[in-house]
Amino acid sequence: MTITTKEIFTGGELTLSRKETHGKSKRSQSTPVFTTRMEKREYYNEHFFNIRHVLDIKGFLIDIRDHWDTYVSQVHQWIQKSSIKKLVVTGIFTIVLGFLGSNANAAFIQEYTYQVKNGDSIEAIAAEHGVTAQEILDANGLTSIDGKKILLPKVENRMVNATALNVRSNPRTESSILGTYKKGDIVKVSFVENGWAGILIKGRVCFVKVDYLSSIPSQTTGTAESQTMYVTADSLRVRATASATSAVVGSLKLNDPVMVKSTVNGWAQVSFHGQTGFVSADFLTKKEQVTTNASEYVIKSGDTFTKIAKALGVPASAIQELNPMVDPSKLKIGQKIKVPVASEADTYRIQVTAYISGVDPHGTFRFITADGKTNCAKASGNMINELFNRQGETVTLTLEGKRGQVMTLIDLQ
Repeated sequence: MTITTKEIFTGGELTLSRKETHGKSKRSQSTPVFTTRMEKREYYNEHFFNIRHVLDIKGFLIDIRDHWDTYVSQVHQWIQKSSIKKLVVTGIFTIVLGFLGSNANAAFIQEYTYQVKNGDSIEAIAAEHGVTAQEILDANGLTSIDGKKILLPKVENRMVNATALNVRSNPRTESSILGTYKKGDIVKVSFVENGWAGILIKGRVCFVKVDYLSSIPSQTTGTAESQTMYVTADSLRVRATASATSAVVGSLKLNDPVMVKSTVNGWAQVSFHGQTGFVSADFLTKKEQVTTNASEYVIKSGDTFTKIAKALGVPASAIQELNPMVDPSKLKIGQKIKVPVASEADTYRIQVTAYISGVDPHGTFRFITADGKTNCAKASGNMINELFNRQGETVTLTLEGKRGQVMTLIDLQ
């Protein structure tokens, strides 16, 4: 570091300046050298916000509000040069959210900088931080966030552990109740003060008792690492947090592949358009769904997947694939399931282990499956001779056929 001082005469008067250079890569910056404290104070009052106002939180925030455009512009320029996700305290979101506290801990909404990535949605980012898209734009002095570094409020997701938790307008039990959260709901905590948690709800600072909040478990159940899974519902909502009351940031369709990072308490954390989202794990499966046209079927007394499949002329496996979350052994009368609608051109292939009970010279043969039911199929060529040789044995049959037709034997093991 080098420090040099030069005397410069301007208009016949002496002006002192100091040039500081920190390393070869730094630019030179000229800063006046002040002869009195008053001169220094007047200079910084004119060019910068007086940091001493931090001791007077409300005064400092009012100063920001009164010089809003200038202040936001200065912060925006600084953000573009700052490191990603660096925590900052500017008071901007405190003003944007209309929250003027009386002390340092509660007055400032903590903030950090975030680098917007391709595919990021401002709506999804806003929902994840408990604010609105417009408030993000206002806080950053922008009309679009594409490719920018932006200032965001820092929040921590916590889970409600009470049966019902009142949301209040102020951190006092006598203040008005704005709403109620249920057990398992996720809230976005901005700060904790005197037993109260300040939470952000669509850009409003509200309060709940912190004793009724729990940290979200860090351990996951189900999937331990990222894997691709498929949607089993016709339409599946993607939410900002793992809660049925959380904001909807998008939707997925039947058979859409989705990358699942983890599952906790029935919610799958997924990657959605480059952002983190949450969907109900009940509507995901590891196997892509059958694309055959499907219709709805209502379970009747005595129904099984095998019985329904035989009546419809389709494989039982096709019904199971259309209903991955249905347990075939626990069907209930009146329960609705999906069944494939086969066209005349649809050809099915099944594999079944059965006992060969009889074969006629024309190739028609009978076989008995493990459930004791007798079925018929046909064979041709060398398959007929093979059936005669294996009559009275239990074998594995591979059968193929179309709806409404007798199935044909294509392999025997």
